[in-house]
Amino acid sequence: MSDFIGEDIKRQALLLARDNKKVEPEIQAIYWMPCETEVRLIEVQSNVVKCLSGAVEPFYFDPSPTDGLPAPSGIALIRPDEFGTLNLPGNWGNWEDALLLELSE
Repeated sequence: MSDFIGEDIKRQALLLARDNKKVEPEIQAIYWMPCETEVRLIEVQSNVVKCLSGAVEPFYFDPSPTDGLPAPSGIALIRPDEFGTLNLPGNWGNWEDALLLELSE
């Protein structure tokens, strides 16, 4: 992963994670699945519906460069007991790749 792309994607991941945590205080943790081409976040919170499909099902968003979001993003909501047990989308890597984002203000 090139440093420029990596830092740009990481910056966007942190921005989205912090903004999401501000508007949804029930989020217990946010994990980033590193990728060169898009931001991939998994938000863990107990007040979401249990997954019945057995797989992480992200919501996808287009880039919005004017809002400081140059890359597309995928954000998934899961329950704490589902972390590490659901199947990830095929191109998202493995659960061992998930990096916990520190969201200190």
